[in-house]
Amino acid sequence: MEIAALIIVLVSAALLAAASYGAALAAGRFWHVPYPALWFAVGGAIGGAVISISVVSGWPASMFRMGGDTPVDTVTPYMQALRRHEPKLFERIATLIARDRQDGRGEDEVRANAMSLALSYVADKSSQLPDGLVTELYSFTRDELLHLAATDEFEICADIALGRVRGDIEAKLSPELNERHNAIVLRVIETPANPEAARMGAEQFSILAAQAFAEASQATGVPAEQVDALLTGSGDAAKVCKLMKNFFDALLAQPVDVAASALRELAAGERVQR
Repeated sequence: MEIAALIIVLVSAALLAAASYGAALAAGRFWHVPYPALWFAVGGAIGGAVISISVVSGWPASMFRMGGDTPVDTVTPYMQALRRHEPKLFERIATLIARDRQDGRGEDEVRANAMSLALSYVADKSSQLPDGLVTELYSFTRDELLHLAATDEFEICADIALGRVRGDIEAKLSPELNERHNAIVLRVIETPANPEAARMGAEQFSILAAQAFAEASQATGVPAEQVDALLTGSGDAAKVCKLMKNFFDALLAQPVDVAASALRELAAGERVQR
């Protein structure tokens, strides 16, 4: 990228230098020009370089962007908490914000990209959260899927159901759900990760998950033989959305300690897939 930018600057400088030199020679045939044509060439080269550098750096886009930029600390609701508890992640997000703005992206896209990084961190940390918080997080996910299904937002619902992070989710949720989500995410950021948090064994989880999918299949009318295909993300998004909502219902109906250990195991598996 840097080499391409350098080539653009050099070519622009050369072209404007040549144009200025030619213009000076042409003008000299009709009028008295008190300065050597070479001076005009040098001036043209400098002007071409300045103009091309400003374009490559995104300066015009930043000048003509409508409205002012949102301060970095308020691009997402989590920036202050990340600055205190996860300074390295804060710096990554701040760098991403600066780069997106330099590339001329709108503030909605800037915010969505920053949210994606923050929510990826939450998803990765889920397998190391205490019982109460991990069940609360997945209870919210269940309610989120219910809302998205009710508003026919099946594509984004299926993405979230299958563990894909969506930084643009805020626009699809109600104000109440957004407020609840922000509160949970802040608690996740502020809660120390516990790598020793108990996770359900793979065999026990497999049995519990099979039971939960059987219940979800019966509740939604989705044939059991379609479940595996739907979980790959290649099937009907509406079916995925409804199936996974009922799957979380079944897991969350377990005693808190059982549900929490199962959800941590689920989160750990999703992290490997991401």
